[in-house]
Amino acid sequence: MENQKDDILMKERSSRACISAGYRLYTGNFKRIFRYSWVAALIYAVACSIGGTFMVLRPQTTLLALVIVIIAEALFTAYGFAILKQHQQTGTINWPTKWFNLDTHIFVRTLKACLNQLVIYILVGVLIGGIGYVAIKYLSLYTGLACIGAACLLVIILLLPLVYIVTRYILTDGIGFWRQLSIGYPVGMRHWGFIFIVILIATLIVLAISTFTALPATILSLANVQATKSMMMGDPNGMPSYVGWLAAATYLLIGFIQAYVQLSLLFPVYYMYGSIDAQEKAKQDFNKNQQ
Repeated sequence: MENQKDDILMKERSSRACISAGYRLYTGNFKRIFRYSWVAALIYAVACSIGGTFMVLRPQTTLLALVIVIIAEALFTAYGFAILKQHQQTGTINWPTKWFNLDTHIFVRTLKACLNQLVIYILVGVLIGGIGYVAIKYLSLYTGLACIGAACLLVIILLLPLVYIVTRYILTDGIGFWRQLSIGYPVGMRHWGFIFIVILIATLIVLAISTFTALPATILSLANVQATKSMMMGDPNGMPSYVGWLAAATYLLIGFIQAYVQLSLLFPVYYMYGSIDAQEKAKQDFNKNQQ
C-alpha cells in the first residue's frame, strides 16, 4: 500500500519527485494494476500479434496493421487512466472486484483525446508540408529541408503542453477537449521546462526497457526484410515455413510486455499534472491574498 501522504496527487513537486512518485505508485501497486488491466493488455497483445504478423508476411498492409494496434492501445491506455482516476478520487488503488473492468466514460474521453490530437497532428503536418513545398519550389532543396526541420522543431516545442492538457482533460469531467485546450495551453507553456524534463526522463526509461524487450521482434523484422530483398533478386525465400506462427507468438508475447512498459509512462505524467495544478492554485491563492 502506497504512503498516502507522500503519494497524494495535488502537491507541488520537482520533476525528479514526480518521476519518483509515479514509478513508486506503479511498482507498489503493480499486482492490482495487472489484475485490473490484464484483459485489455491481452487485447492489445493480440492486436500487436495480428499487426506484426501482417507486417512480416504482407508489408503492404502495414497501415491497416498500425490502425489496429493504435485502437487497441487507446483501449489499454483508457484502463491506465481509469486506475489513475480512481487514485485521484480515493487516494488509493483498490483490488478489482471483476475480472473484466471497463470504465466507458474514461474510454470515451481517451478515444476523443486521441482523435482530437490526430486532427491537430494532421493540420500541423499539412502546414509543415506546405512550408517545405513553398521553400523547395521558390528557394532550393537544402533550404526547403532546413525549413522543414526548423518547422518540426518548433512544432515539437509548441505541442509539448498537449501532454498536460490531454491528461487533465481525461481526468477532469465537465469540460470538452477544445475548451480544455484553450484553458490549459497557457498553463502548459508556463510550465514548459518542467513538462519537458519529466517527459524526457520518463520516455528515456521507457525506450531503454522497450528496446531490450522488443529485441526478438526487431531481429525477426530485419530477417524478413532481408528475405524480401533476396526474393526480389530472384533468390528463394529464406524464411522457414512456420514464420507466420513464429511471428504471431513473438509479437503476442512482446506486445503484452510492452503494454505494461508503456503504461508506466502515465504515472510520472499523472504527478506532473497534479504538481502543475497545485502550483497554479498556490499562485492564485497568493494573488488573492495580495489584493
